[in-house]
Amino acid sequence: MDLKGAYNGATTYSVGDAVKYTDGVAYVLRKPCSAGVPPTNTLYWERVPQPLQEAIDLVLDFGTHVESEIPALANNLTTTASGKALDARQGKALKTLIDSVAGDLSDLSPDAKTIVLTSSTEGSTKVFKITVDDDGELTATEIVSGGGT
Repeated sequence: MDLKGAYNGATTYSVGDAVKYTDGVAYVLRKPCSAGVPPTNTLYWERVPQPLQEAIDLVLDFGTHVESEIPALANNLTTTASGKALDARQGKALKTLIDSVAGDLSDLSPDAKTIVLTSSTEGSTKVFKITVDDDGELTATEIVSGGGT
């Protein structure tokens, strides 16, 4: 038996598929039929026994609960909306950017007078290293440039 969830009249089910109908009862398809044949048609469908009905109810209720607990994904590095989970692809991109910045900053001399500035515009982020040497000369170097995809 393959539990398919709520019955959908537009779906063609296979023998062994189980659905929950609008009457709250679970039915299993016993003979091939075309889409639109309701589970209450006993020529094709059979009610599942009560113990199995209870198990199906538990599975469907659990599935609904789990889906509601999963936060929406943010598929970019510029989303600022709260309550969004970071997509794994974006987490990898962010880690790569952080590792790049950390590597570039590790080269800085402890005696140098350096600041790091980040400039973000829609779609891109740039990080600059600005250093003042002992003679007061300023040097600005772009150390990271990345898209916001």
